[in-house]
This record gives sequence, C-alpha cells and structure tokens, in this order.
Amino acid sequence: MDKANELAAGRDGGTPLRRLAVLQVDPSLFTAPYDAALSGGLAANGIDPVWATRGLRAGEEDLLSAFATDRFFYAWTDGRRRRAGRWAKAVKGLEHAAGLHRLVARAKAHDLVHFQWAALPLLDARAIARIRRSRPVVMTVHDIKPFNGRPVSALQVSGYDAVLASADHLIVHTAEGRDALLARGLPSERVSIVPHGLLPLMPAPPEPRSGERWRVVLFGRLQAYKGADLLVEALGRIDPATRERLEVIVAGEPQIDVQPIRARARALGLGLDFVLRDRRLGEAEMASLLRSADAFIFPYRTIDASGVLHLVAELDRWLIASDLGAFRAMLGEAPGAGALVPPEDIDRLAAAITDSIGRRPTQRPAHDVMGWAEIGGLTRTVYERAIRDHAEAKR
Repeated sequence: MDKANELAAGRDGGTPLRRLAVLQVDPSLFTAPYDAALSGGLAANGIDPVWATRGLRAGEEDLLSAFATDRFFYAWTDGRRRRAGRWAKAVKGLEHAAGLHRLVARAKAHDLVHFQWAALPLLDARAIARIRRSRPVVMTVHDIKPFNGRPVSALQVSGYDAVLASADHLIVHTAEGRDALLARGLPSERVSIVPHGLLPLMPAPPEPRSGERWRVVLFGRLQAYKGADLLVEALGRIDPATRERLEVIVAGEPQIDVQPIRARARALGLGLDFVLRDRRLGEAEMASLLRSADAFIFPYRTIDASGVLHLVAELDRWLIASDLGAFRAMLGEAPGAGALVPPEDIDRLAAAITDSIGRRPTQRPAHDVMGWAEIGGLTRTVYERAIRDHAEAKR
C-alpha cells in the first residue's frame, strides 16, 4: 500500500481519516514552489487545500494549477496589472484589507485557516481574531526574525507580535526557529516544528558557459538579509589572480535598491568575476542557471528555512552558507557538502569562496530530509490539535 492510500485508510489501517478542508493563505504568492509541494503532502493526508492568493504575473508559471485557488488579493496592483511606486503601495494596502474581508467570509466554508505569510501584521491579526470566532487558525513562521532584521517602526514590531499571539498554533521549520519564538514569550504548547522538504527543479539543460571560471551562484529574491552586499565585499578581499578564476552570479527579482551593490562592485574593480542579473527568472531559465553552477552561496544575515537551499540540495554542488537555521541543520550533519561561515564575517566568507574552487561534495546535505507526504502528516497532526484546542476553548 503506498503512503497516500495508507494514510487515507487511517493511521491504524482501520477507520479512514476524515477529510479536512483547509484555506491556505499566501496573499503575495511569496513561496509558490513551497505552497505546491506542501499541497501535495497535504492531499496525501486527506486534506483538501484551497489557496487564497494573488493573480499570476506576466510570464509567471501556475505552480498551483493542480489545486483549488482563489486569486482575490491585489486584483488592481498585482498579477498581470502589477504596479509599483508609493501610490501603488498605498492602494495595495487597501486591497489587502479588502482581501482579508473576503477571507473572513470564506473561512466559514473550511475546517481551518492556515496563514503562510502575514503581509500586514496589524491587519492580519484583526482578521485572524475574526476568523477564530468560528474556525481555528494555524500560522507558519517562515522568518523567525521580524522582517528579517530590516529597520522597522515600533508599530510594525507590535504588529508582528500581535499576529503571532493571535493564531491557535504556530509552525516553524527548525529547533532554532522554535527557540526564537519561545524567547519572544510564546507558550511552548502552541509551537510545533514541521521541517521544510526538498523542492523539485524542473528539467532543463545547464545554460551555456564560456571559459573555465568557477561559477558560484547566489539565487533568489534580492533582499537585504540575503547578503549580496556582503558577497561583493568578500570578492573585493580576494586577490585579483584568484578572482580571475571565479564567476560569481547574483540573480533574482530585486526587492531592494541594487544600485549601491553595482556601484560598490565597480569601486572594487570587480569585472567578469561578478555578474548581477537583477530580474525575475522564469522556471526554465532558473533551472538552467542553477544546473550550470559549480557552487552555491548563501551569505545570509538571518534565516530559519531557505526554499532555495531545498531547491538545490540534490544537485551535488559545493555549498557555502551562513551558520544559521536550515543551513546549520543540513550542512552541520554533512560537513562534506560545503562550508558554514559565521554570519557577516566577510574575511571568512572570502576564504570560503576561494577554498571552494574545484571542490566537489563528498556528502549530500539532503540524505535525511523529510518527504512531503510525511510533512503533510505532521501538518495534519498540528491541524487536528488546533481544531481540538479551538473547540475546547469555545466550551
């Protein structure tokens, strides 16, 4: 009996599991590959996920096509009509409030609501409070450090704490993440660890390369916490003769102003050894770039789990990462897979880049990563606990 049929038949092989209808919330479609993989694991455990999110942007693949999706967030400012600028940001805030109003109404048709992201915490906390009048709410805390360390107002920090306190139950991906929430005063019985699984990389040939430079890739949405600026500084500390053996590519849709990074690279005299592709890559283009890499680098300032790490872990490439979260968990158990570097230690980062040249992993960091069916089973356990606790609190 396969895993899906075994679970559908019941954990003890007897009474079939009751199907659960769960409304999943990712307003900005921030983690579509994770959302799709999780949905498969949930479906294998008798759960019918419905996604509340935004419309698809031009050229964006529909990774959730196999699952029910309500695209009612940001109809005017995102999707194919995506707009930028201060006025668009203000309108998007109003659209978020409208989307939450719809979400509250639709929650009643489901057994539980699961927030993957809280885009505007103060508004989200209020919506969660309204939903919890009739349905339990679970939240996954993907980023355990508020706003990934960006300087924000006291009001935003207050909103972060409020949204964490508002859910029936919280999910994190690592023990480090759980410890961080407990340190913020969250009760231990409301926090569960559900690991992040490997993400599939679509079939695609490696992109063509010229020359023999050692290609090191930093990929993903470009945000301050991912340390592209630290990477540039580290390259500047590598002697020019060694840099001529390197090709370091930073690629992804910018969420920050990248002009200071370009300017600093020029000031340091980085030439062919540094390439910045500051745009969104489609699934095929992304897969081709990743398969062309000799090594991957993650100079993050903060992290709990990394979708990109779980995307490239099975490619058998050397990994250089900050000694944090999932990087520590995966590379600490497989030292032959890469190198861990203290966060923001530029000299150690430069040394790790130099040391990576020509190295191939002797271990795989993904040898014991949990599969999505098992992740779905753990998530169902969290759901059942939240449903039970919510019902008891209502008595």
